[in-house]
Parts: sequence; structure tokens; C-alpha cells
Amino acid sequence: MKKVLVVDDELSISAAIAYALMREGFIVETAGDGEEALKKVSFFNPDVMILDVMLPKLSGYEVYRNLDVTTRPCVLLLSVRNNMTDKLQWLEEGADDYMTKPFDIREVVARVRALYRRSSRQSAANARVVKEK
Repeated sequence: MKKVLVVDDELSISAAIAYALMREGFIVETAGDGEEALKKVSFFNPDVMILDVMLPKLSGYEVYRNLDVTTRPCVLLLSVRNNMTDKLQWLEEGADDYMTKPFDIREVVARVRALYRRSSRQSAANARVVKEK
């Protein structure tokens, strides 16, 4: 199953992304704040998480830092901040991708597809390593 968790406090943005991804065959859950995001990650177990940086309750950074490194989904960050320092900091921290708002929904879908492919290949490679032991 191709599962994506969309975390954004702007309902219009999360709804548009969720709709576009569902049309592409993804199973989508949404969260409107950082606390809800962490709860949903634990039971939904997404392959990809689209995470807004500026969230209520817990920031995107706090959510990201609280994800279990061994089971963390691929993370696509969304932010209104488009300076290079922020982008580089997030990517160096381990985020898989970073997009600035506003964005074209088609690009979000394409990036999620790419992250899902990467996630699927990594899972298959890990399964082969475990099987060979």
C-alpha cells in the first residue's frame, strides 16, 4: 500500500494535496498540528510524510526530531521560508526533500512518487539483506 501522511495546519492545502494523491492511488491521512502528526505516524505507518515546517502545538522540526530514525518515513518538507540556509539545514538534518510554498500540486505529486519509489527500493533491499543472513 502506498501511504502518505499530509501534515499542514492550512486545511485548504492539506485537502488539495490529499485529493491529488488519492487520485493517484495513494492512501492518505491528514493532520493539522504536530501532536496529531506524531499520533498518526505511530498507527498509520506512512511511507511518505509531507510535513509543514510551521505548525501549531509542535513545530515541524519538533515532529521530525521525534520520529524514530529506524522507522521514519521519507519526509518532504513544505515551508514558506525559501532561503538557502533553511533548505540546506533541513536536508543536512536528514529530510528527503524540501519545497517552498506556493507550489504546483503536480510537482508535489511527482516528488511524492519519487520518494515512494526510493522508499520501496530501500525496503526491498533491506528485506534481501535480512533474508541472506
